[in-house]
Amino acid sequence: MDSIVKAMDLGAKGLWLPITLAIILLLFVFIMPKKEMSWRGIYVTIGVIGLATWVADNIFAGFLDLVDFGHPRYSGIGELLTYSFVPSSLAVIYLNYLGKDRIISGN
Repeated sequence: MDSIVKAMDLGAKGLWLPITLAIILLLFVFIMPKKEMSWRGIYVTIGVIGLATWVADNIFAGFLDLVDFGHPRYSGIGELLTYSFVPSSLAVIYLNYLGKDRIISGN
C-alpha cells in the first residue's frame, strides 16, 4: 500500500494546479451547451487526444528524457490528470464551438 501512495506522488509541490484545472475543464465540458458535438463525439475525442498525449509523453519524457514533471520514475496523480484530461477537454471545447462554416473543405 505504501508503494501505491508513493507512486501517486502526493507530496509534489503545486499538485493543486493540475487537479483544479482538470476538474474545472471537465465540469465545463459536461455543462457546456452541445452545439456541434454529441456525447459520442466527446467520448471519442477525449479518448483519441488522451492517447496521443500519453504517446507524446512517453516519447518526449520517457524515451528522449526531455521533460520531467515531479518524480522522474513515477507518473503521479498530477501528471495523470494533466495528460489525460486537460488537452482532451480543451480539444472538446474547441471542436464544440468551431462550427461547420469555419471548417475548411477540400473542394
